[in-house]
Amino acid sequence: MKKLSSILLLLSVFRVALSGAEMSYDSLPVKVVLFPYREAVLSTQIDGVVEKYNFRPGAPFRKDAVLLKLNDTKYNNDLLRMRSLMKEAELNAAYAKQKWEDNKRLFKEDLQSEIEVVKSELGASVSAERVQSARINYADAMLQLAFCTIKAPFDGRVEKHLTREFETVRSGQPLISIIDDNQLLGVMNVPTTWLPKIRIGIPVTFKVNETGSVVTGSVYEIAGRADHRSETVEIKVLLDNAGHRFSAGMSGTLLKVGDGNGK
Repeated sequence: MKKLSSILLLLSVFRVALSGAEMSYDSLPVKVVLFPYREAVLSTQIDGVVEKYNFRPGAPFRKDAVLLKLNDTKYNNDLLRMRSLMKEAELNAAYAKQKWEDNKRLFKEDLQSEIEVVKSELGASVSAERVQSARINYADAMLQLAFCTIKAPFDGRVEKHLTREFETVRSGQPLISIIDDNQLLGVMNVPTTWLPKIRIGIPVTFKVNETGSVVTGSVYEIAGRADHRSETVEIKVLLDNAGHRFSAGMSGTLLKVGDGNGK
């Protein structure tokens, strides 16, 4: 009898514990991690030598600021060479066209054979094509020269230099890692039972552990697929960080979604 009573008592405690776990599921702390709104690793599109980094790691910059430069001596010389070849091609084309016009006039006066007219027409056409080719080569040389200057695609700050000044780099090699932390994304996994109430744009409040600040952002993105193992879904909350109070990598704890924990 005593054994049966003990078993019943244990079952009762188990039910209470299980019931308590189910009731407190939605109140489990939800971790929030701050990520940059945008980030990028910029690579070189040409071979060259790193001449100068204009911003050190951690330094802020504005869009279109020159982040670094590669030595452009070779590419500047290539541009001058292509410009000369283009001018030469244009002069040859002008001469060939004029010769064709003269031969057509002489042919009408029976002073030139038809075969010479045809040959001069072909020469003018070939010269015109060579001009187009020279112009394309010149445009390519301008592009190669422009690749010596790496500009910022957005406002942000330097995360890391991936090579050093005066080092030789190859086309496609990463040079600099940058982030946009003027806005941050608070990434968290919330119970899937909250999904019916979570919508893009609703407010989300959480506490940042490192500063103790309580901040509110808005739902920016909801994952298209839930995690069946944890029965959670990832959401991203957009947080204004124009004053740079927070850094990417900080973490926090969710306090409220909408007017209450997703309910």
